[in-house]
Amino acid sequence: MEILHTLSPAPLTACEGEGQVKGAVTFGNFDGVHLGHRALLLQVVQSARQLGGPATVVTFDPHPLTLLRPDRAPRAVDSLQGRLERLEQAGVDRVWVLRFDAEFAARSPEWFAQEVLLGAAGAAAITIGPDTRFGHRGRGDLQLLQTLAAQRGAVVQVRPAALWAGEPVSSSRVRHEVAAGRVQEAAELLARPWSLHGLVVHGDQRGRTIGFPTANLEAPAQVQPAAGVYACRALLADGRTVGAVTNCGVRPTFDHAAWRVEAHLFDFEGDLYGQWLRLEFLQRLRPEQRFASAAELVAQISADSDQARQVLATWKSPLGWQA
Repeated sequence: MEILHTLSPAPLTACEGEGQVKGAVTFGNFDGVHLGHRALLLQVVQSARQLGGPATVVTFDPHPLTLLRPDRAPRAVDSLQGRLERLEQAGVDRVWVLRFDAEFAARSPEWFAQEVLLGAAGAAAITIGPDTRFGHRGRGDLQLLQTLAAQRGAVVQVRPAALWAGEPVSSSRVRHEVAAGRVQEAAELLARPWSLHGLVVHGDQRGRTIGFPTANLEAPAQVQPAAGVYACRALLADGRTVGAVTNCGVRPTFDHAAWRVEAHLFDFEGDLYGQWLRLEFLQRLRPEQRFASAAELVAQISADSDQARQVLATWKSPLGWQA
């Protein structure tokens, strides 16, 4: 999959000098690449194959609300790297990651449609969701896009919203489930376990002193799961996958205030400092709680570890999920 950051056309031609190959295009933030996104992307890929051109996604970084309404800007379901991986798994051939800054926010919807979608991205077919808005102050809508596309001989397709349990699937809905600790429900919306991606940083190394060393994950841009203990899978930078029991919260037994994500990796020895780590959250085991002594905490961590191992031993990736 090609990943581009500038708007100069990328032809993706069969033979050099043939000119731009027209394909299918969609655009949006695609945070989490959830069930609704996947259905829309499937339509884009199918259209691209029929046209004989690339399936292209135009996305933005950071999230537009970070600039437009910072007080309402959501924490991300996924990291940018995770988003790109999921887009590639969906069959996308090319992704434009456009920086959303003040200059970009001021661009007219006509400019975005003509210069980005129909111009640089070479859209012969554009697929969007039912409530898609674009351009300065969100003035661009379906009717405008259809008019501009028709002038270039392109078509616009509208993909209905996907439903789960009778309600539309959305990134904000996934965030809500994760923030409530309902990671299994979030997994249903994502068609895979929700995960945190981050850098392993130094902590206070208290875990080593009580027999449960932990990897401290720093992922400040992503949504925080409800405080508690979770059964997880840890995906290491070298490709290995190991089980883990993870505490998210402020560690009240030791009177800490800073939020931490601390994962105890099962049957693992090694130094992960400075490395990237992905934690897949399979099940919440219990809320975070204060213990009267370190000994009580150690006994509970041991019980949590046993329970997490049981979850990992019986967990299976449902049909259609990315394992």
